[in-house]
Amino acid sequence: MVLRSFFDGANEADSTKYDVISLASVFGVLDQWRPFEHEWKSVLKAHNAPWLHTTDAVSLKGPFSEREGWNKGKRDAFLSDCASVAENHLVHPITLRDPAGKPGLVPRVITIPLKDYLRAREANPEVPKDVTVLCATQSVAHIVKQGEIIGIDFHHLVFDQNEPFMGHVLDRQTNRKARKHLESTGFGFDKIVSVTSADMRRVPALQLADLFAWCYSHADTLPHHKWQNRILSHRKWVDDRFSYQALIKVIPGVADRVKSWGLPPRRPTR
Repeated sequence: MVLRSFFDGANEADSTKYDVISLASVFGVLDQWRPFEHEWKSVLKAHNAPWLHTTDAVSLKGPFSEREGWNKGKRDAFLSDCASVAENHLVHPITLRDPAGKPGLVPRVITIPLKDYLRAREANPEVPKDVTVLCATQSVAHIVKQGEIIGIDFHHLVFDQNEPFMGHVLDRQTNRKARKHLESTGFGFDKIVSVTSADMRRVPALQLADLFAWCYSHADTLPHHKWQNRILSHRKWVDDRFSYQALIKVIPGVADRVKSWGLPPRRPTR
């Protein structure tokens, strides 16, 4: 059984421009992705939308501009239908209210407040210099762990193109020391057989990840859109926000071990 995971980020690792950085991931098996993609494409066709890029849609720019025939009402109707597709195909975790649950696509969003991160990095030199490595490694580690729980044989990871996150995974895949260590710890790194990037305009799964990334990276900005509230209603099991207290707690020795691998240097987050 192959688990297919899709990743899309929101904002840049630059505290002079943004308050937070987020990385959304959504994973599922092929039988879960196929019906989602069919319904998603039907919504795009119904609204005459080429794809969903939430930032452009919200700001009425690019293919969602007024010149292209869009307005706030049409935009919100489109995004509401996109939220409906997401809700139709998301997993329903087992809870007291829903003891049966329901299998489906599993989203997760890592969000790191950049001021908290910079403060933690200053207080603890073992905190990585680049915040994007935390987003990438924590996201992939979570997915691999979940794969072990449900008995996945292999992982395919797909990242939105032109983002920094995939590079951290590839660094560890292609570095002999890193790969040997990660496989020896039982991390399941050997089950990652494909790490690729794709144009989100052509991949509905990346558009879904983009929707989650936007909604959660803007969770602190009020008021919320109605369709955004529907995506945020799952935050108890989707939202993974790293506060200063979490960021500063680095396992002793990890920084030295990673340094010994000789991975390519990255520009420190400012």
